[in-house]
Amino acid sequence: MNKSKTLLIAITSAGIATSSVLAGDVDKTIMEEVPSPSSKLSGSISIDLNSHFMSYGADVWGAGSSATRSATLNPSISIDYALSESVTITSGFWLDANDNPAGSDNKVQETDVWLGVSYASGIVTYSAVWQNWQYGGDSEQILDLAVSFDTFLSPSITLHKRLTEGASGGFDGTFAVLGLEKSFDINDKLSLSIPFAIGFALDDFHTTETGYGYASLGLQGSYAISNSTSFNAGITLYDNDQDITNATADNYFTYNAGFSYSF
Repeated sequence: MNKSKTLLIAITSAGIATSSVLAGDVDKTIMEEVPSPSSKLSGSISIDLNSHFMSYGADVWGAGSSATRSATLNPSISIDYALSESVTITSGFWLDANDNPAGSDNKVQETDVWLGVSYASGIVTYSAVWQNWQYGGDSEQILDLAVSFDTFLSPSITLHKRLTEGASGGFDGTFAVLGLEKSFDINDKLSLSIPFAIGFALDDFHTTETGYGYASLGLQGSYAISNSTSFNAGITLYDNDQDITNATADNYFTYNAGFSYSF
């Protein structure tokens, strides 16, 4: 979950970022924080409605400029365990639920699971995350390697490598994604973030073309309902190279909204 499968998966300074990730849509971007030493076990449960399923610049369900035609419901659960102040194990799963495929009675179109580890040293966090994506009657294996920096604009670099082709159409290449994000609090309940990502196909991924694939710029908001529950919503602008990503258009907006519970 490009699954820029943005499962908006990308790696963050805590250890993960699918599809990616970057932009608050389904760009499988899984964004987590390393648990504090006082609480070794932590996690979150979320359910999100996304106008598009974006996967590393690819508009999976071909929604294009439509905000509702191919909307997806994406529940997910993540669980983290802090082995030490520096090392964290992370795991979880994500679902893509919709009735987009013509003639399909199956409401769950994809199931993703992941297991990874992150190591924090000073302002730098290194992470490796193995993922298994079940979709299209096949299984795709993914390895994300990332480094992120807890400093101005939270820069990160992720290498997203297909280990097996799965149902991708015969491609097993690599995408490289640079991420930046600016976050700030409006008050004690409302916070905003501006995530930016730019991705490049290093070899055969969506197509046989390589080079610049996509860029995304978002505005994401989170409103704290309680100490553990929040409402989240946002909008993201995508610019795509259609030769690289097989995108349905050069650029369009995606939208997302959902609830999350942290423990």
